[in-house]
Amino acid sequence: MSVKKVTLICSSTKWAGTENWTLRAAEGLQQAGLKVSLVLRNPELFQERMRVEVPVTRIRMRNDGDLASLTRLALHFRRHADVIIPTRVRDYWLAGLAARLTHTPNLLRLGVVRSLRDRHPMDLFRYGLLPKAILVNAQAIRDTLMQTSWIEPSEVHVIYNGVDTPGPGSKAERNGLRETGNVAPGDTLIVGAGRLAVEKRWDWLIRAAAQLSEEGHPVKVKLFGEGNERWNLEGLVRKLGQENNIELPGLSKEVTRWFDAADLVTLPSSNEGISNTMLEAMGRGTPVVATRSGGVEEHFEDEHHLLLADTADYEGFLQRVRRLAANPSFRRTIGDVGLERVRERFAWDRMTAHLIGLLNLVQEGRR
Repeated sequence: MSVKKVTLICSSTKWAGTENWTLRAAEGLQQAGLKVSLVLRNPELFQERMRVEVPVTRIRMRNDGDLASLTRLALHFRRHADVIIPTRVRDYWLAGLAARLTHTPNLLRLGVVRSLRDRHPMDLFRYGLLPKAILVNAQAIRDTLMQTSWIEPSEVHVIYNGVDTPGPGSKAERNGLRETGNVAPGDTLIVGAGRLAVEKRWDWLIRAAAQLSEEGHPVKVKLFGEGNERWNLEGLVRKLGQENNIELPGLSKEVTRWFDAADLVTLPSSNEGISNTMLEAMGRGTPVVATRSGGVEEHFEDEHHLLLADTADYEGFLQRVRRLAANPSFRRTIGDVGLERVRERFAWDRMTAHLIGLLNLVQEGRR
């Protein structure tokens, strides 16, 4: 029997890669003919970005002990789900319990490398007993999960993310956006996007931009996102005297347009699966400087598809940013080759087809 009804759950109040994956996966499954529903803590965050109408239910999911939300999740699953896909840690617990109560197969989606605690009961319940299977977006995540004694290899499935791959935007639109963003014609525009969190290490981007400015290279930075590190990052910008060069605009629905306008995009994170930000930028032909975190090297080669620094090597990151900033022809070469690879391996229809196959496998009860 094939899956007909799927519910995706996301308790996030901020927009980043997981949230983008949740919405686009729901839209892809809906377009493929499945009856899809979204259970969200903040529906407005998703609805303003929808390209395909997907039914939405608001459930607060305030904490792990939210019994009212647990009850509502169980009722929803009984009516609307052959399989559920929780996407955030809080969802793993509340949705996992509701799925267990209603005998609904649970496909847990994990998008970053995470080491589980072998003898910790909460990890055992969340990742071992409650899900029927685990979906990851990089082999590196799977390899790390396999270090836990109670994770069965047959329960963890790798399906790589899907992204839009339109290629470069028009020169007129690029120049117009840069002009409205106070980016001068001779400036190198560097864009970052994601949660403002310690593990994203946006301080590397800020320090690198300041260093290039001190060397006489005109640099502008747009760092999009929100998170607990905003105050510290803004303080670092002030400390380095970069208020005129580095901007933190917050959340924006225009981020992908800024990828088009950027000369390069950076991702200095210490922990990723395969970053949506990286893929989306490359899908627009924009060159990327990233770190060797998560599964990036499963698909991309340093100096060919993008530039990669070791996760503990700030100087290497700075050197690669400097190199791309100073060499427009090299930027074009890297951007073109990266775009070709992303189109080959990360198309949405490819991901959706693999996801439907896995949903059917999970519903049938096979491991």
